[in-house]
Amino acid sequence: MEESTYSVVSRGIVLEGFDPDTVKRSLVAQLGMSPETAGKLLSGRRLVLKKGLDEATARRFGQALRRSGLDAVLTRTPSRVKASAPPASPGAAEPAGPAAPLPGAEDRGGPAPDESTRRIAFGFLGTGWEYFKIWLVNTILSILTLGVYSAWAKVRRKRYLYGSTRLQGSGFEYLADPVKILKGRALVVCFFILYSLLDQFLPILAGVLSLGIVVLLPWVVVKSLSFNARNSAYRNIRFGFNGSYMGAAKAYILWPILVPFTLGILFPYVFYRQKEFIVENHTYGTTPFSFDATAGDYYRIFLTGLVPLGIGLVLAVLLAFLFRPLSFVALAVLYLYMFAFFSVKTTNLMYSSARLDLHRFSADLEIKGYGLIILTNTLATVLTLGLFHPWALIRTLRYKVRHLTLIAAGSLDGFIAAEQKQVSAIGEEAGDFLDIDVGL
Repeated sequence: MEESTYSVVSRGIVLEGFDPDTVKRSLVAQLGMSPETAGKLLSGRRLVLKKGLDEATARRFGQALRRSGLDAVLTRTPSRVKASAPPASPGAAEPAGPAAPLPGAEDRGGPAPDESTRRIAFGFLGTGWEYFKIWLVNTILSILTLGVYSAWAKVRRKRYLYGSTRLQGSGFEYLADPVKILKGRALVVCFFILYSLLDQFLPILAGVLSLGIVVLLPWVVVKSLSFNARNSAYRNIRFGFNGSYMGAAKAYILWPILVPFTLGILFPYVFYRQKEFIVENHTYGTTPFSFDATAGDYYRIFLTGLVPLGIGLVLAVLLAFLFRPLSFVALAVLYLYMFAFFSVKTTNLMYSSARLDLHRFSADLEIKGYGLIILTNTLATVLTLGLFHPWALIRTLRYKVRHLTLIAAGSLDGFIAAEQKQVSAIGEEAGDFLDIDVGL
């Protein structure tokens, strides 16, 4: 009978975005380790924490360590055929085989845990001219069909952008059915037509319907994210989204309602909870994503942003006394900088905090580079009366994608193969009840 066991190995490295003290406290509080043991794990030495585990248990323990901020990998011992060996005497030590990488986990395809991690850059092959032709045809046909073609336009646009985004030579896929998108849009349009009629003739019922819109918002969020994820794929494996209505209600209704009562202090926390809800409920095949960022990370971004914001406002006020037009220029520059600052900081944090099993991501957008793209895109779009929009979109996407990296724990091919096998075993979804795109 064949039998494999698994080991969880600590590399002694603190993951990006964590500090050693926080990791140590988390290991003590979340995993019940003693402070001495937790300190040894941060020594920079490779240590085997647990051996002889089954695969599911090893994965859970490894993921718990990574959520605490400690870099951990999984290894598998070679299978052994027990029937061919004579029974061992009680207490006798069993010879251990050499460690082998765990297929579909941290050391997929790598010879040893410390050698398996490698950086795989994303790429973007789309061009402004190619996308302009798609955009132009989509716009003309959507106008001629009074918006009916917009569903097909969305699919055509997304298929081009997804296919232009590359990872290890393979493009992403968008598999949505335009008819389902059209159904979702028709549902939304009918709802707002009904609301407009009630607002004109039965204002009280319109007010009741307004409350219904609030109640419906979490459902719209979940359905939109589910539809988009389920119709997105990479190497024949679809993404998924398992978020619940209650989870969306907390992230998009409950916490935002409390923001005014805290004079805006709760806003970074709301931002954090929404990003956490989106990332942690996504899956790739059967493997869930995890999110390692904390509310404190978002508070640090917003508090850091107050410094340039304050300096810019003071400068604008001073310029208003000297030469008023300069104050408007200063405010425009300040707006551009703050927009680039928060976009870059929050994007880098979100991607760098995302994990897929033991694979992780890294984003390194720069404020200056992104700000220049936004500035030149805005000026060119205004000067061309909107015709530069396709080039602006492509330039922005190319910059973002080319600053995104997958830090793969071993060979990505092994992970893909493992996922394909698991997804095939599950089979297709039983039905597509209400499988429509309710997002515009």
